Amino acid sequence: MSNQEDIRTTPPGWQLERTMTGHNGLISRVEWAPNGKMLASPSFDRTIKLWDLDTGECIHTLKGHDGRVWAVAWSPDSKLIASGSTDNTVRLWHTSTGELRHKFDVHGGTCLNMAWSPDSELIAAGGIGDNWSIIIGHVKTQKSQVLEGHTGQVNSVAWSPNGSILASVSHDTTVRLWSRDTLELKKILTGHDADVHSVNWAPDGNLLATASLDNTIRLWNPHTGQTIFILEGHTASVNCVEFSYDGKFLASKSSDGTVRLWRCDTWETVTILSEETFKSLPFGLAFHPTQPILATLGEADVAIRIWKLDEEALLNQSPANPSDLYRNAKVVLVGESGVGKSGLSLVLTNKQFRPTESTHGRYVWTFNRKELNLSDNRKELREILLWDLAGQPGYRLIHQLYLNELAVALIVCDARSETDPFAGVYYWNRALRQAEKLQGDSAPKLKKFLVTARADRGSVSVTPARINEVVEKLRLDGHFETSAKEGWNIKELAQAICEAVEWDNLPQVISTELFQRIKVFLIQEKQEERLLSQVDDLFRSFVKTLDDSNSKQTRQEFDTCIRLVESRDLIRRLSFGNLILLQPELLDAYASAIINAAKEQPEGLGCIAEEDVLAGKFRMPNAERIKDKQQEKLLLIATVEELFAREIALREQSDTGPLLVFPSQMTREWPEAPDPEGKAVILGFEGAIIGIYTTLTVRLSRSAFFKCKEMWKNAAIFEAQVGGECGIWLRHIGNVDEGKAELTLFFKPEASEQTRLQFEEYVYTHLKRRALPETIQRRRILVCTECGASVNESHVILRKKRGFDWINCSVCDVRISLLDGDSSLNSQRAEIPQIIKMDIAADKGREIETATSIIKGKEATNDFDVFLSHNSKDKPFVERIAELLRQRGLNPWLDKAEIPPGMSFQKYIINGIKQSKSAAVFISTNSLGDWQEQELLILNNRRVKKNLPIIPVLLPGLNVIPDEPDVLLFFSELNWINFNENVDELEPLEKLIQGIKGLY
Repeated sequence: MSNQEDIRTTPPGWQLERTMTGHNGLISRVEWAPNGKMLASPSFDRTIKLWDLDTGECIHTLKGHDGRVWAVAWSPDSKLIASGSTDNTVRLWHTSTGELRHKFDVHGGTCLNMAWSPDSELIAAGGIGDNWSIIIGHVKTQKSQVLEGHTGQVNSVAWSPNGSILASVSHDTTVRLWSRDTLELKKILTGHDADVHSVNWAPDGNLLATASLDNTIRLWNPHTGQTIFILEGHTASVNCVEFSYDGKFLASKSSDGTVRLWRCDTWETVTILSEETFKSLPFGLAFHPTQPILATLGEADVAIRIWKLDEEALLNQSPANPSDLYRNAKVVLVGESGVGKSGLSLVLTNKQFRPTESTHGRYVWTFNRKELNLSDNRKELREILLWDLAGQPGYRLIHQLYLNELAVALIVCDARSETDPFAGVYYWNRALRQAEKLQGDSAPKLKKFLVTARADRGSVSVTPARINEVVEKLRLDGHFETSAKEGWNIKELAQAICEAVEWDNLPQVISTELFQRIKVFLIQEKQEERLLSQVDDLFRSFVKTLDDSNSKQTRQEFDTCIRLVESRDLIRRLSFGNLILLQPELLDAYASAIINAAKEQPEGLGCIAEEDVLAGKFRMPNAERIKDKQQEKLLLIATVEELFAREIALREQSDTGPLLVFPSQMTREWPEAPDPEGKAVILGFEGAIIGIYTTLTVRLSRSAFFKCKEMWKNAAIFEAQVGGECGIWLRHIGNVDEGKAELTLFFKPEASEQTRLQFEEYVYTHLKRRALPETIQRRRILVCTECGASVNESHVILRKKRGFDWINCSVCDVRISLLDGDSSLNSQRAEIPQIIKMDIAADKGREIETATSIIKGKEATNDFDVFLSHNSKDKPFVERIAELLRQRGLNPWLDKAEIPPGMSFQKYIINGIKQSKSAAVFISTNSLGDWQEQELLILNNRRVKKNLPIIPVLLPGLNVIPDEPDVLLFFSELNWINFNENVDELEPLEKLIQGIKGLY
């Protein structure tokens, strides 16, 4: 970009001091030295450059890394700098001389980010590793420790200003806070619904900012763990956030090609800087430590730009985007079927009471909506949404997924029932507790009320004392006896709901007026009870509501708002056909009907043919079915995708085609229950039992280390990859609804000690993630190694109480050590990184199964992600790439698959190009085919006129972009992807996928 262009596009209050160039590759980030005199820039060219602030000259170029350099961290005294690279090393350099001081090998991963503690003693490093851990390096001793807990790539780490807390963010969508003194986990902050890319502390340490792929910025109170503000405005992934030295401003950089400056007193956008960026790079923003100076990456991340900011002018100018303030609270109605929830939801939302059938699926109503005048002359919209969830057992697996971010829960029962007046109360209370646990420490306290409904129907079968006992035992916040028909206590209950919402503990959304207007439009479309709509049609309808001054707003804002409304589970963007499902509760109804149909399988195998599911051949009330068969077909494809994505079902091949198998719906009894041969460990726990058991069975089946061999009711046997069989058996404790259970782990004799250890640890880890943590108990069953007899559990407990560490076998009198249990397991636990590998394999298995459904949907809607232009001589290579793309849910247009025999090529090729969102042009030593030259001319025309993304690809054997034919000159300035050896290479394949998705 020329200086003239910079001046023309520079926002008021910004002054470009200088632009610094010199790298031969993309710059991955910029970091100021703590003394403010130097700036460091690591690069893909395998070097780190140190720049002088006063002159803008490069002082040193640090060379030595053999791979891309992603991370740097300055020592607090600015005398040393650490760097991390894809070459699996961390290097320590002298900044005065540029000489290497030390090299550390980082086994098992790439260091993507680092932070040096303020006391100079520790360096924290995160990135891609075998176990997604954070490595803490001790500078003086050169020893290291590992912080484990994240279940995805660690993207950013940052020490608090006083050095007492380390914050980390990850692909697993969480923010984690670690104690500096103990290096133990203090808090898990949840709220983002996609990868979290960046974390930064406010100068006073009382605020934490995070940036996410969900297009938002969240501001947290690190002491309570609660989200205070959510900033909306970016229209693509927010990759980086930085506070200014004085805490007056927050800067954010996004893949939408902008840098936004937010003022920290009102959280309004002050200015927006247009800055082209390489979309896959997360960082590229740094405030000077003591001056109003901001460093950014310009010219698509190959140059550094230094900006001087006029703070007074920035604070005095009007906001770049007028903001709207919004908070919403979620209230849920839960309880068994037939207790009166639907009638209550009607009258609570000011509708006329009418007798209703049992609720199927879920319904979302607006309970309360009001506008609040704030002291700074702004207004805040506060909205309470009421969710009515079906109570039938078949819906439990589904509806547990929506018990998130709740403010108030109403547990409804029928106290006049003569059989079981508190049916489901204990179950739903435990499900709510489980949901609170999964929300982490950052969630506000959930208020829960017991509501006895239908008080007009005769006398109560339980005494007030018994009701009060239940309220006290379950730690509920109150009880209401109601009648929806007569209106008894409805106003009082409604008032209690309003008073129970702790608005100050709910995040305040700072959004633009346009964003808020789009969101209101989408909600209104939903309330019109429309079913499926094309995004393009919705956008055109919205544009018609705008006046001329607003009609030029871009499509990106609209797409962003779809995602924001979707994050509240109010609408759903399907993964195919560019479709919006305005009534996503229909997915619940179809999913539950499919689950019930699987349970009715005559042999008790808990399965149903996928072909029957997609054809709608299962029992479901006609009143609940969609009348339009084409729309129902699309919805069924989306439902199957949902079942796989939520890890509720498995796909298994049979002689007649693929089956959907539901571990929770097996009804054939296991002959070895309740005392399986080879039982070794019993794990007691509480929580959403069926959901925990189902997801465990599915993930073990997809883990690659274990393959499911057989399943029964509440039992499954798995065959280890290295040989040997392991199994789980679920036993409910007490009433099924009480949410207490035990998992017995059993092993066949041929299972090795390492296999047993790995299986047990994976099950235990799963319970720690999904059950109530304080309820998990592990009891080991000791077995005599001489005769195989089990040792009496009560005898073991009594021996340990008396201080013994051994016991004699009651059969053969051999001495058995009592130390072989958990102590042995703990000593070996650090040696089983396979647990994380199992998680990776399970995630990949889920991705492949959902991709199959996504492809079915895209084929049904002629939705093509990429047009594959190639020479017919290269078809075997291209067909393999097409197969790999389908496994990732991307639908390629390939002539062999899309052109019927005997039909004209030209017509279908032109239509294929028009239907595709991008194009990949494959070049090999065979040069261009006859048809390919024509395709390239059409593609280039659409690239210019329709902004069609084109990705040129070199196939194995061709390492240099050819000069001829001339048509390739059109693509010479594009980023090329090179498959050096074979088309199964991971790195170029990932680049191709990113290019198709618009991320490369």
